[in-house]
Amino acid sequence: MSTPLIAVIVAITKGTSIPTQTGAAFASTSVVVTDSSGVAQPAVLLTGTETPTPWAFSTSVNPGAGTVVATDLDANGATLGSPVSQTFTEAGTPPAFLPTASISVTPVQPQVAAAASKKANFKA
Repeated sequence: MSTPLIAVIVAITKGTSIPTQTGAAFASTSVVVTDSSGVAQPAVLLTGTETPTPWAFSTSVNPGAGTVVATDLDANGATLGSPVSQTFTEAGTPPAFLPTASISVTPVQPQVAAAASKKANFKA
């Protein structure tokens, strides 16, 4: 049985505006999530126009330790500044269900059994 993935929201916070080092306009922030599986998810490009929350997105991760890396990019795809990294540990809450607790078997009076049998035949 595989471990259920845990839904999370990844949100970045932007700082005060500064000039770009490359001279090209800012375009987006590339965000890469690597969960406890060690496999990096495809990069998500954030532009501040995300809904319902700017600079945020939802994804699913395996429980355990992981890392998120955000890299600001200019219009040519060049890195602006230094990437920012954040580690996380997601314990998660797996989906819940109502487990079977018991089974009961109750004898049925012959008249009730005959009526139930006739009712079942009418449905066909």
